[in-house]
Amino acid sequence: MKISELEASNTFDILRVRIISRQGPNRVGSRARGMKFVWNLLIADETGTSVLSLWGVNTGENFKVGQVIGITNGWCKLFNGQKQVSLGREGKIKILPDDPSLPRQIDP
Repeated sequence: MKISELEASNTFDILRVRIISRQGPNRVGSRARGMKFVWNLLIADETGTSVLSLWGVNTGENFKVGQVIGITNGWCKLFNGQKQVSLGREGKIKILPDDPSLPRQIDP
């Protein structure tokens, strides 16, 4: 599947993307759920960009800008009007060999 084909509130089987930037860990929380940590990775393929959110204080440290990753059994939702990718409970990420067809940077 490609980023442009993702639909909010739907799952996907596999998404192959490059990490463009990495931000985190950021602390988020509420009184009801307590404090949690989230990493936001800007990901891109040849059709567009999205944000991959990884929950947990150390999860984002495993990934570097420029790496190609495969996300399996993930899901897409809308957050602040933008498509956002998440692993949910069943999702997995695997580091893949470099793919020259995936963009290394995006134009602002």
